[in-house]
Amino acid sequence: MKDIKNKKELITGVIVTALVTIIAVFGAMIHEPWFDEAQAYVIARDASLHDILFYLPHYEGHPPLWHLLLKAAVMLGLPYELTLKGVQFIIFEIVLIIIEFRSPYSKTAKILIPMSFFMLYQYCIIARPYILLILAALLAAMFYKERKQKPVRYMISLVFLCLTHSYGIAFAGGIVIGDIIGECIRKKSFKKTASDIIKNRRLLVSYVILLAAAAAIIIDIVPSGDTFAMNAVQNKKHSFPAILFFSWFLIPSENFFTSFSSEMLSMQQETNPVSEIISAAVISLLIWSCLFIICKKRRMIAEMLIPYLFISILTSTYIYPHHFGIFLTYLLFILWTAEDKEKVTFEKYSSVMKKAGVSEKLAKMIAVAGAALYVCINLYWNGMSYYNDVKYPYDPSREIAEWIKKYDLYDKSFLAAWTGEDTNMYTLGSTGANAYFDNNIYYNMHDGLAYVTHIVPDEQEYEKDIEAMKAHGDPDFILCGSVLASSSICDTLGIDEHYVAVALEARGERIFKDKKCNVDVCLVCTRDTYKELYGKEYEVQTYKNS
Repeated sequence: MKDIKNKKELITGVIVTALVTIIAVFGAMIHEPWFDEAQAYVIARDASLHDILFYLPHYEGHPPLWHLLLKAAVMLGLPYELTLKGVQFIIFEIVLIIIEFRSPYSKTAKILIPMSFFMLYQYCIIARPYILLILAALLAAMFYKERKQKPVRYMISLVFLCLTHSYGIAFAGGIVIGDIIGECIRKKSFKKTASDIIKNRRLLVSYVILLAAAAAIIIDIVPSGDTFAMNAVQNKKHSFPAILFFSWFLIPSENFFTSFSSEMLSMQQETNPVSEIISAAVISLLIWSCLFIICKKRRMIAEMLIPYLFISILTSTYIYPHHFGIFLTYLLFILWTAEDKEKVTFEKYSSVMKKAGVSEKLAKMIAVAGAALYVCINLYWNGMSYYNDVKYPYDPSREIAEWIKKYDLYDKSFLAAWTGEDTNMYTLGSTGANAYFDNNIYYNMHDGLAYVTHIVPDEQEYEKDIEAMKAHGDPDFILCGSVLASSSICDTLGIDEHYVAVALEARGERIFKDKKCNVDVCLVCTRDTYKELYGKEYEVQTYKNS
């Protein structure tokens, strides 16, 4: 009977893996990489190993592992998109295979997990280090059960977790502290717990190595004072306690059931209606309640709460909606370690509901309804995301690059519009277009680099940048968000003839769940340049301010 059950689970795993793989391949084919993806690739391609390891992490905000993996792939000489998507696909497939064939999750869970929006679209198609974060968390969960007997591989998995992202450092620290405190609670003695760790020399040495590695990585990624992200969070609309509350009672709901957040705003910047906050809080509380029931029975409440406490302290400092999948990552780890202690079954939930006066039949209906709602919502989000990615360009950069190549404009000068007083933060499509060329095509990008340095210039540096652009002379093309923006640039640089001829309008739609945010840009030029390009006079049209 057990062999038949295992065979059925194996067949189910093969079917799920095959279907999700087909979807992943399709998604990779139709997706246009956006700034974050292009930025990482161009850094991997152009930056020195020294800068990737020791300089850029202070401005990129995460450890250099993702850049190093891409740099290794770049050495194969494959085209930009194939290199980027190839690395992403391989890691995603490893994650999928671990979930389906190595994890202790139930057969139902193995079907439901890949349906999650963050698994099936956000961390499957968008090539960023978050899929590494999930992989590292799964490996840590895999080795957690035998951490005392085989501490070396457990320590390596946690170091790997630290290397994936700043959230990974907080997560790894929370896992270890939660484990130690949990042991103290169960043994009712800190002294006994400490003594057991000291006696297990390999475990003790592993913890020391992990602490040293985490400290070194933290030192490596501590943001510089002139980093864009450090200055951006100064515009936050909520206090730290408020964001801490949202981290616990908004993010869980946003992972699986609600879609209240805008991808274009950080959680520190976005203001949600009270009704949305209450709705998300109620749903999040139900999620936490289910998790509490699982962990309480297994006497692992500390192991459940402390890792997320560490994570939430960091998310309360800086987080965007595409980071919300950290909760899914955390949940996968907790459920794996819980399953290793005792199988998670419906009977435990029904017994709790019975105590609350709910019949087993009604309890089962509630559980099935919750699972069905999760499936419907996440399939809807994934369906809309893939539909929009097919129908609309995710980012305008590919269209810009193809247009430049089509008209053989390599000898022309291109200026990338900047943001406000930050001459090192450029309009969308600039870095993304650079990824399709061997070098930087915009003469005003900082130090001639093809990627954004994220260095915020001070007043003196700003003036110096403006003078350098003035000295360069009039550009042939300006990449900007709108004609109005180009007029402002012309005024700043003292250009007499405003660039009103729109040579190219490139469309982009930032997709997140069932939403999309317009990120159109345009290349403007003079009337003479337009006539030279198309062989006809430019006809003035009315363009919206993007």
